[in-house]
Amino acid sequence: MSAQLALARAYEEGRGVQRNDDETALWYQKAAAQGSAEGQNALGVMYRTGRGVEKNKEEAVKWFRKAARQRFPAAMFNLGVCYYNGDGVGVNDSAAYAWFTLANENGSKPAEEAVRRSNSELKPGFVVDGFNLIAEMYLKGEELPRDDAEAAKWFWKSANLGSLTAQVRIANMLINGQGVRQDYVEARSWCEKAAKGGSAVGEYCLGLIYQRGLGIQQDARQAAKWYKQASEWGDGPAMKELAHMYATGEGGKVDRIDAFLLYARLAIKGDNDALREAAKLKNEMAEAEWKKTETRLRGMRVDLVRLNAALQSVGP
Repeated sequence: MSAQLALARAYEEGRGVQRNDDETALWYQKAAAQGSAEGQNALGVMYRTGRGVEKNKEEAVKWFRKAARQRFPAAMFNLGVCYYNGDGVGVNDSAAYAWFTLANENGSKPAEEAVRRSNSELKPGFVVDGFNLIAEMYLKGEELPRDDAEAAKWFWKSANLGSLTAQVRIANMLINGQGVRQDYVEARSWCEKAAKGGSAVGEYCLGLIYQRGLGIQQDARQAAKWYKQASEWGDGPAMKELAHMYATGEGGKVDRIDAFLLYARLAIKGDNDALREAAKLKNEMAEAEWKKTETRLRGMRVDLVRLNAALQSVGP
């Protein structure tokens, strides 16, 4: 691999041989195919400029990604440029900022100026989105090697800048001890911040903490309160938990009607698990109870014919 890179550089610079773009591309291709990050990045540059190969910006991005996954700073910077200019990918300021930031963290000198300029030009939302994107890339392990601790680090940065999404994500990581030391108290603090900021997922998170008693005394009524607030925003997981609480009487009396209505809202959106739970509840209802449920459903403008057909399609 090192010999191939040396030959590529020799043909590129005309050292000891006549300068030749075709030969340069050939030897960079050989090195890139064997996993050389330097070769992959150099090949990407050749595809972007059309030297030694047919110009192809999409192909350039492909090779930059391969090298960037190996944390090769020049490739990370080049990906940032691609997203900034829309070369081979759509223009995406947050993605550009993310890659410039990663390149800077890995020692790219040109990235220092790019980050400085981006910080002065971009609205704060793009910076936050860029941090979240970095965190997600580390979590997924596709564009970057999977690293939960790095993901947590970037979610923390974003959470401290006010990102509701990041506040809930870092809370979940703290609850599960994923990439960070498990800490229910701090998790609750982040969920509370997110909920205060109007995040339905933050409200669901608080409901979960109270229901399970994570670092706090179990309190089904508090759990139901937070689930209800999140449900009003249409948060699916909160609606399921609240419906289950109504159906079982957890935290209060059994309320099959309200439980059914929540499951029905989810079933209408295509949630088959909710549909099965709704069918079970209907089978448990007395005729008078079902009549009241139908009245409520009409008030919600639910197509009863369609809903009943769906309920009947569910086996016992």
